[in-house]
Amino acid sequence: MILNGLGFTGRTLHMYPEYFADKPVERLLGEGIRAEHINDDALGRCLDQLYETGVSGLYQTLSARVIEYLNLPCEGLNIDSTSIHVDGRYDNNDDDPQTIKLVRGYSRDHRPELNQVVINLITENKAGLPVYMQAASGNINDNEGFKNIVKNHLSSLNAAQQCNHFIGDAALYTAETIQSLDEQGRLFISRAPQKLTLVKLAIAEQENYSFTTLENGYSGVWLDSDYGGVKQRWLLLRSEQAMKREQHTLDKRMLKDSTISLKSFKKLTRERDSCALDARKSLNKWLKKQSYIETSDIEIIEYAVYKKVVALNRGNKQRSMSIK
Repeated sequence: MILNGLGFTGRTLHMYPEYFADKPVERLLGEGIRAEHINDDALGRCLDQLYETGVSGLYQTLSARVIEYLNLPCEGLNIDSTSIHVDGRYDNNDDDPQTIKLVRGYSRDHRPELNQVVINLITENKAGLPVYMQAASGNINDNEGFKNIVKNHLSSLNAAQQCNHFIGDAALYTAETIQSLDEQGRLFISRAPQKLTLVKLAIAEQENYSFTTLENGYSGVWLDSDYGGVKQRWLLLRSEQAMKREQHTLDKRMLKDSTISLKSFKKLTRERDSCALDARKSLNKWLKKQSYIETSDIEIIEYAVYKKVVALNRGNKQRSMSIK
C-alpha cells in the first residue's frame, strides 16, 4: 500500500493487482507472492488489523525508527492540520466518541460541499518528516484537535524528546494547551490570536512602546505576558509594507463609502418632513449608518411645498382660504 501510494495515488483497492502486475513482487515482498495475491480482500483485512492496532501509534513507532536511522536532530516540532474530502454517502450513526465521522467542515481543499476527514500532523523541522499523524472527524476545529494531541500524545514522541520548541499557528494558542505544554517543560512558538483582550490592548497601546528596527521593513518590541498563568514573551511587530497596503485599502474603502453616502444624502434632502423635528430625526437616523461622514453647522430651513385654495359656503356668503 505504501508503494502504491507513492506512485499510483487515488486508485481503489481492487486496482492494486493491476499496479503490481509489472513489478518484481517477490523481490519486494517475499518469495512466492504474486500480484494477484495483493487483492482487495487481503488489503481489507490488513486495514482492519491496522485499525485494531492503532494507526497513530504504529505510525509513530515507524517514524521514530526513521528519525533515529537518519540521525535527525529534531530541534523543533511543527503541528498543523489539513482536510481530505471524500465522495459518496456515509452513515454517521455510531455514537462511539472514538469513531471518526466523515462529515462536512471547514474545507482546506476548497470542497465545502463534500464530507471530509481532518488529518493532524506533527513534523520535525530538519527534513519535514512527519513524526505523528492522527485522523479526526471532519468537523473538528484545530483548537480542539491540537489541545488533545498536546495533552495526550506529545509526551510519547520518544524520537523527539530532545526538541527545543513546539511550533504551531494561532490554533495552538489556547490557555489549556499552553498550560499543558508548560507542565511538560516544552517551549513553544505560536501567534497570539487578535481576538484576545490582552492582544487587542497591546495593539491599542502600541504608540506607547519603543519599537526596534529589524530587517526588511519590520520593527518590533518585546512584551511580557502571563496569559493562561504561563510566563511568556510576546513580540509585537510592525510592517511598513503591510501598513502601506492597509492604508491603500482603507483609502479605497473610504472613497467608495463616502461616494455612496453623498448619494444617499442627496436622496435624503428630497424627502418631505412635516416639521423641523421630523427632519432632525431623519438626519440623525441617516448619520448612524455612516462610517466616514460627519456633519457640521446643521441648519434646517422650512418652506411651503404647495398652496391650496378652499372655498367655504355659509348661507349666501362665500369665503376663500389659502392653506399652506
